[in-house]
This record gives sequence, C-alpha cells and structure tokens, in this order.
Amino acid sequence: MLSYQLDQHLYSSWQKDTRFYIVELSQDLWGNWLLKKTWGSATKRDFGRSISTICPDYETGITLYHQAKKRRLSRGYELIST
Repeated sequence: MLSYQLDQHLYSSWQKDTRFYIVELSQDLWGNWLLKKTWGSATKRDFGRSISTICPDYETGITLYHQAKKRRLSRGYELIST
C-alpha cells in the first residue's frame, strides 16, 4: 500500500519584474518524489513552461529544492510564498 507524506510536500514561488518562478516538491500517484519547476511571464495569459524531475528519494528532492531556491535568490527574485 502506498503511503503519501503530505506534510513533507514543499512549495515556493518568486517574482522578478514581469517573470515568475515556482518550485514544488511532491509525490506522484506511485509515491515517487518529483521536483517540478514552472517559470514564465507574469504579464501574459499563459501557464509558462515547466519541467518535472523524478528524485530517487526525498533527501535528493530536498537538495534540488534548496538549490533552486538559492539560484532564484541569487538572480534577484523576490520570494512571494512558501
């Protein structure tokens, strides 16, 4: 039986000028940990682009999540929500 760890799911979003960036760490239907990155224009009426990476375990997902956060901050993005 699959066990979902909803309390460990993470979400952060940033904005810079007219750009947005979202990072999510969550589980898929099979219990795999996924890191999903979404980015695009905050002024256009589209959903931007996204890419999902399957993580071998939660610890790897956490590492990738924090790397993405660090990169956004170093590029001048402002944290909107966590």
